[in-house]
This record gives sequence, C-alpha cells and structure tokens, in this order.
Amino acid sequence: LDDEFASEVSEFETLAEYKADVKAKLTEKKEKDAKDAKEAAVIDAIVSDSEMEIPEAMLKTQQRQMVDEFAQRIQMQGLSMEQYLQFIGQTANSMMEQVKPQAEKRIKSRLVLEAVVAAEKIEVSDAEYEEELGKMASAYQMEVEQIKNLMDAEREAEMKKDIAIQKAVDFVVSKAKEK
Repeated sequence: LDDEFASEVSEFETLAEYKADVKAKLTEKKEKDAKDAKEAAVIDAIVSDSEMEIPEAMLKTQQRQMVDEFAQRIQMQGLSMEQYLQFIGQTANSMMEQVKPQAEKRIKSRLVLEAVVAAEKIEVSDAEYEEELGKMASAYQMEVEQIKNLMDAEREAEMKKDIAIQKAVDFVVSKAKEK
C-alpha cells in the first residue's frame, strides 16, 4: 500500500489521506449504527408499554407494502419476485405471513410516534422542511426547485409528517434513561 495505490483506488493523492477518509467513514457508520440501535431500543420499550389494537386491514396493507418494497429491491438486482420465491421455496402468502411481525411492529412504532407528535405538539418549521428538500436534492443530484416541482400538497404533507416523526424519535431518545 502506497500513494500510487491510493491514487488508483480513490480520489486521494496519498495513502495517508485515503486512510483518514476510510477511518472517518467507518467512524461515521459506527456512530450511525449506535444511534439507530439506541432509537430502536427506546421505541421498542415504549411500544412494549403501550396497548393498542391494530385493524386487520391496516396490518395487511403494511404487509403488502413491505413485500412490495422487498420485491423492488430484488428487482434492482435483476431477480423477479416469482424467481426469488421459487428459489427459496416459498409462496407469496407465506412471505406475507413471514413479514407479519415486522409489519405489526412498524405500525405500532408509527402510531406511538404519532401520539408523541400530538402530545408534545411537535411541528415542522419551513426551515426544517427546506433542509430536508435540500438533502433530497443532494441525494438525487437535482436542484431544490426541481424537487419542489415534484411535490404536490399530499407529498409535502407526508414529508412534513415524516420529519415530525423523526423529531419525535429524537425527543423520546433525549428523554430516555438507561437502566
């Protein structure tokens, strides 16, 4: 490993710069993983202390959405859902049953966080919305105005709701006490 190697496999001129970048990215990933794990633990604790009835139709809709999301991911890898199911020896119905616990957890988490948004009167400022649009524009390598033009009132409301949910996650994590 030398400067020549670094310049061939990266945009950096020296091995030291390349190593520093790799270290920074690994540190960032570990910090994100730790943050995600803490968020999940806090939300799981809140959900387990909550009682709620989930309508069967809501659960089925979430299951279908999760299977559809999975199908889209595997299609990007060049595999159809039918091929995948055949390969693993499952049916569409068995896959729906397999995702049922995750679907229920997703719904319960969302309902709890929506309740936190309402109880804490969490709102999304125009600046927060604009910041999120900026992140989207950067991710899709588009201009913010292009992203805005793609947003109808329904999508804008859904995006603001998602931002509020993330603020609720941040809120409950900040209030959580470790045992």
